[in-house]
Amino acid sequence: MNLPRLRRRDDAAGAAAGPPPDAVPHRAGDHLFPNGMIVAQREYTQRVRTRAFLFGSVLLMAVALAAALTPVITRVMDQQLATKVAVYAADAGLSFDPVPLIRNSLNGVGGGSGVAADPSPGSSAPSPSPAGTGGPFTYYVVSPVPDLARARADLLAGTYDGLLVVSRTTDGDVSFEFVTDATPGGRSATYMGQAATAIALKDRLERLSISTEGQARLFAPLLFDIVPREPGAPPEQSATDEVSRSLTGNLLVILIFITVITYGTWVATSVAEEKSSRVMELMLSAASPRQMLFGKVVGNGGAGLTQYLGILGAGLVGILLQGPLTAMLVPGATSDGASLAGLTPGVLVVFVVFFILAFALYSLVYAAAGSLVSRQEDVQQVVTPLTFLSMAGYFAAIVGASAATAGWVVFLSYFPFTSPYVMLVRVIDGSVQPWEPLIAVAILVVTIALMLVVAARVYSAGVLLYGQRPTLRALISAARISR
Repeated sequence: MNLPRLRRRDDAAGAAAGPPPDAVPHRAGDHLFPNGMIVAQREYTQRVRTRAFLFGSVLLMAVALAAALTPVITRVMDQQLATKVAVYAADAGLSFDPVPLIRNSLNGVGGGSGVAADPSPGSSAPSPSPAGTGGPFTYYVVSPVPDLARARADLLAGTYDGLLVVSRTTDGDVSFEFVTDATPGGRSATYMGQAATAIALKDRLERLSISTEGQARLFAPLLFDIVPREPGAPPEQSATDEVSRSLTGNLLVILIFITVITYGTWVATSVAEEKSSRVMELMLSAASPRQMLFGKVVGNGGAGLTQYLGILGAGLVGILLQGPLTAMLVPGATSDGASLAGLTPGVLVVFVVFFILAFALYSLVYAAAGSLVSRQEDVQQVVTPLTFLSMAGYFAAIVGASAATAGWVVFLSYFPFTSPYVMLVRVIDGSVQPWEPLIAVAILVVTIALMLVVAARVYSAGVLLYGQRPTLRALISAARISR
């Protein structure tokens, strides 16, 4: 193992007294630089050259790219799973094309179905694409067919899921026959009945010589306001937007959780590895425990940030490709509206800040815990409680996402060991004031400063602890030693 070329400490600074048997002393003039950065460079270089790091980076970048393209994949699947309906109306003698009306009615274009979705002049409902798949959620693909016999053959062959035949009765009214295997009382039959009602109503209005302008006034949208129960309260999110924000929050929280567990274990394992090989004793002759603690946290943190820059880069590429891929793979769709709700530049800034602070806080604790064991096999024993602590923050964020204003959720969003998870979810949900994340960040920074002092004390005692079982009492005793 290559040892760093550390600058030797000034022997005169500590020649008056030898180190106590329980800890390496803090010497006068014990500055973090340059030895701290030399240790950090060594940790960074060794970490990024491993096969596990390279393989894990590639795997996580692929996952990030796939996650960013999830909205596109969802829309493509929507088109594949859409119900295909053929419409034959040549024998009905209608004065208008019923296909756009049926298409809008089935897919709820304009926020409704049936007659509320009538695309007559003056109506607020947008016109669909020629392919019938222009909306963000197209559940029915409606196509006109000129040949009834061919349409019935295609229906039997599975090309269509249903066939609507429009004709006229002896008294001149329109009649409908819906050929399908769907349940008579199911969703498809119900929606098709609403579409048929819209067609019949429009035909009857025209037979009564009601002008197009009159029909437009008849179908004009109503003035219907929704007022919150509490004045000034924000409106509830739509189901689609709520699911999208939940997915965004889960993805970002999982990234922080994986960071804390993976990179924190790196730090603890690195300390235990050097202790088991006795390299630690050689390094202590040139670098102080405080310098080594700083170097390990910064070095492994730099390796983690390098990996996450690749992950965020892959995610950014996926976000940029959402629009073009949506327009290319979904017929008639535009390049807008494919991104995840809640994934804004402000949210990304908050995520990066909490990501860095969460890693710094947990890495200090992991480094101190790793110094208490002498073998790499014992690392899991000391990091398990820390893993449970991080899991508590993760699950609190997942559960608290549905009750972001609850008292316990608000408290955990300020508690330093859980705030990187919970506060991030609350920011994405939009249930916080602008000053709340700033307070959580300030509390985190103060906690990290205090943890640096405690971790340095534990580390100074732990690096010389060989062959002893780490206990909570020993940890507290080491933290109380003043150097």
